[in-house]
Amino acid sequence: MVVIYHTSVIFRVPTYWGATPFGDVPKFLDSGVDFFFVLSGFIILDAHLRDIGSPARFANYIWRRAVRIYPLYWVIFCAVLAPLLLARADVDLRRIVMEFFLLPASGLVADQKIVVVSWTLCYEIAFYVIFGIAIFNRFLGGVIGALWLLAAIYSVGESVPAKWTILCSPYPVLFLTGMIIQRVWSSRKFDVPLVPTFVLGIVVFTAAAITRVNALGIPAGLVQWAYGVGAGLIILAAVAAERRGSLEFPEWLTRIGDASYSLYLVHFTVLSVLAKLIVATNVFKGLPLQVLFVGMAVVTVAVGMAVHLLVEKPLLKLVGRRRAPVHQAAGQLVDEVRVRNRSPQDLAREAYSTDR
Repeated sequence: MVVIYHTSVIFRVPTYWGATPFGDVPKFLDSGVDFFFVLSGFIILDAHLRDIGSPARFANYIWRRAVRIYPLYWVIFCAVLAPLLLARADVDLRRIVMEFFLLPASGLVADQKIVVVSWTLCYEIAFYVIFGIAIFNRFLGGVIGALWLLAAIYSVGESVPAKWTILCSPYPVLFLTGMIIQRVWSSRKFDVPLVPTFVLGIVVFTAAAITRVNALGIPAGLVQWAYGVGAGLIILAAVAAERRGSLEFPEWLTRIGDASYSLYLVHFTVLSVLAKLIVATNVFKGLPLQVLFVGMAVVTVAVGMAVHLLVEKPLLKLVGRRRAPVHQAAGQLVDEVRVRNRSPQDLAREAYSTDR
């Protein structure tokens, strides 16, 4: 969704094609980010629910989250930054440092970022920090999380200064939605009706998309929350179907899912480079723009998968070997204690979620 959305953004740039080959249809696909935040809330809670209120697990949690986010991001960040520095672009040191550690830099909008999509990771890091506080101290984490949610509710329909956007945005509600869906799914207290739940999710998501594309005047935050509700219902139906063994994904689609982080980090840069090369060489002159659009998106996905196989996987394997012994020892000790009271289903689910 995000790749197609950004392909449409590239095509609308006047120096490239200044065209919309598929009209306004791709306009709502930036909602892939909203879906991502809901999914993130679900997965993080599913992977670390039993860590909440257990300070002994705090170091292990921080290590796992940092390893998942930063190594590949730093590789991509440096790869994009190097040409800018060689071209003597106006990039100040403070901006480099802030973006390198995914800290919110006030006054910078998405298209001013060195890695354009990194603004979403700033919100992800904020969520990780608050969740980490809850692991260290359940009450304190709950209070800070509640304040973040109140700020999110306050921000809907309000004009928020740029320096406060990380605190006052609709996104905390999306994380919470994913966490609620996880609790509903894991409680096993009622049987989720698969088809009605999935269809309702699609209907809610589509209604939000129609509102977004047609600019009906509803505050953007409310539209994003509607996306979140739709995404949450879709995820709930999918994981419930997967638990029952009635849903299997094609291998190729699973591979793309495995490569999603690599694809997310590199896709905008790849699309920009492709557009520059195509326009400069005029190699595909006369080719229908719809065909060119699809071709660029497909090539971008292929590059993202290559980065996953050739960079991300070896990098994670290397970093995993260098895991701090104190983190590993603490994690193993707590795990050994807890395994005694765990069902095989719980252990299998945790093993699955570890890679996420």
